[in-house]
Parts: sequence; structure tokens; C-alpha cells
Amino acid sequence: MAWVLLFTAAGVAVARYATLPAGFLAAAFAAATLMAFITYRRRIGNGYIAIALLLLGMALPALRPQPAYGPAGMNRLHEAASERIRRLHLPPDAEAVALAMAAGDQTELTPERRAPYARTGTAHVLAVSGLHVGMVFLYVNLLLGALALLHRGHLLRNAAAIAVIWLFAAAAGLSPGTIRAAVMFTALQLALATTSRYAGVNILSAAAFGMLLWRPSYLFHVGFQLSFLSVAAILLWGIPLYRRLRTPWRAANAAVGMLVVGAVASTATAPLVSYCFGQIPLVGLAVNPPVILLTYGVVGVSLLWLAIPWPPLSVVVRPLLEGLLWLQNRLVAEAAALPCAAIDYRMTAAQTAVVYLFFVIFTLAVYRPWLKNR
Repeated sequence: MAWVLLFTAAGVAVARYATLPAGFLAAAFAAATLMAFITYRRRIGNGYIAIALLLLGMALPALRPQPAYGPAGMNRLHEAASERIRRLHLPPDAEAVALAMAAGDQTELTPERRAPYARTGTAHVLAVSGLHVGMVFLYVNLLLGALALLHRGHLLRNAAAIAVIWLFAAAAGLSPGTIRAAVMFTALQLALATTSRYAGVNILSAAAFGMLLWRPSYLFHVGFQLSFLSVAAILLWGIPLYRRLRTPWRAANAAVGMLVVGAVASTATAPLVSYCFGQIPLVGLAVNPPVILLTYGVVGVSLLWLAIPWPPLSVVVRPLLEGLLWLQNRLVAEAAALPCAAIDYRMTAAQTAVVYLFFVIFTLAVYRPWLKNR
């Protein structure tokens, strides 16, 4: 599945710079597919399949020339979620961050409010993606865990968890990162329900392939790129490395896991962040763990308010959210003020491509063999 994604995405990228007639693409795709079926030699057949996928990717933009996002007004759940957060009347800085983290609404995130997060490498908490959907997945399974004691209660729990995941994704605006996370956690929920093996890389590739089929323009959206790049790095580098570094102590394992995942995701996305935003964060490894812990609190309290917008409940929810967001904003601002917080450097497209080529070669030639031989 990873190779399917690779060649299809390559075709979408090529189509951005080289446009071929639709008739030629259709004929060439049909010919390559036919040759793949009638070829007896496996390697030659795989080559024809790769060519067919490349041609399919080149045809996708012409089939669906859509923008990366639809009109915001079409999503009533997203509008309702934003309105409920605003109903708490939080201070401006806290409200802007709460809207971004709980409802995927970044309209109040001014460049001044976003800058400290970008400089410290914690801007990912402002965009609803795998971290936030994972929290929803965790909270729902914990709250509905008792259903497993009932007859067929586990089926009800799994169905409810999947429904809540997609309701949250819709309320958060269905951004590329949110869709990717919802697909992957739905697959994880189904794997838990059927006691099947969870093949993370295959599911990530399938999610990307499906999203590119639906909207090829996702490929050029920085949110899509950062989301898939960070998760791919966690699956290929982070999880295997964490397994090698585990200790007998659970508390230490949690800290090690958070540090390893944060370091791997930051390293994998640093070249793209530098190319797009002109900064390479340096303090992210130290700042991310406490910020993520605060994010668990912010998302949990926000979900409670989104699910039960009962006015008397705001007496508890408002001060809790305000306190958590004040701590988070203060921590990020203090870290961003450090002289060593980030390096202001914008990589060129060629430099970014060379760095990622090195990552691929390093992973295939050094890192993966090293893990297998440990």
C-alpha cells in the first residue's frame, strides 16, 4: 500500500508541472494495466503497475480540480462547536487557543498569538490532528469501558467510539490532518473490536491514497504533508525505537515514549517547517511534554462542554479552561523568549529534498537493519 501511495502521489505532483491530454493518459493507463496482467515475470509486471499508478496520479487533478477545503459555512457542526466555545466568554488569548484546539477554528489566531507556538515547535497543538483525535479515542473508550460487561456491549462501545471520533472530526472542520487521524483511529478501533493486528503503515498509506483520490489538491497542502510525515516517522522510527528503550518502570516508559515520539516527529518535520515557515525550533523536545499534558486537560474539558452545554456547568468549565490555557500560553511564551528557542533559517526546495532523500536512505540502509540486529 505504501508503494501505491508513493507512485500515485508522484503522478499528482508531476501533473502540477506537466499536463498531458486526458485521452493519452487514459490510453496509456489502460495499456500499462493490460501489460501488468499479461506479463508473466513478476518484476516486469510490478513495473507496469507502477507506471499505471503514476498515470492515475497524473489524471486525478483533472478529474477532481477542487480546493483543499470546502466553504466553512457548509459544516454546521463546526459552526456549532465554535459558538459553544465562544459562549464561555474566555479571555481573548485563551479563547483563540481554545477555539483552535477544540473546534479547529483558527480565525482568532493572529500571527502574534501563533508566533510563540511556532518558535517553540508546539504549533501542532493548535491544529486538530492525531493528538486531539487520539485524546477523544482514549476518553471515549475509558468512559464506555463498562459497556463491555453487558451482552454484546463491546459492539455498542466500538460503534459509539467510532461515531464520536467522526463527530469530533466534523466539529473540528475536517481538515486533512483530522481526516487522516479519524481514519487511522477508526481502523484501530476496528482492530481492537476484532482482535486483529493493526498495520499502522498500511492504514496510513490507505488513508493518504483515499484522500488523494477524493481531493488531489491535498498533496500540496502543508497540513496534509506535516500530518502524514510526522505519523510516518513515528510509525517507522518512533515506535521501534521506543520498544528498544523500554524500562521495567511504567512511569519511566511514559516519559521515554513522549520524548521519543516528540523527538522523532520534530526531526522528521523540521526541514519542511524550515522550508514553509523559515524557522527550526530547538526547544520543542523540552517544551512539548508539558504542553501536551496541558492539551489533554484543555481537550477533555472542552469536550465535556461541547457534549453538555448546560449553562450551570460553565461555572466549573470556564475557570478550568482559563487556568489551563493561561498556564499553556505562559509556558510557551517563556520558552519562545529564550535566545536558543529556534534558528531563523529558511531551507530551499532543493535542500529540503536532499535532506528527505538522506532520511529515506538512512532509514533503509542503516536504521532499520540496526533495529533488526539489536
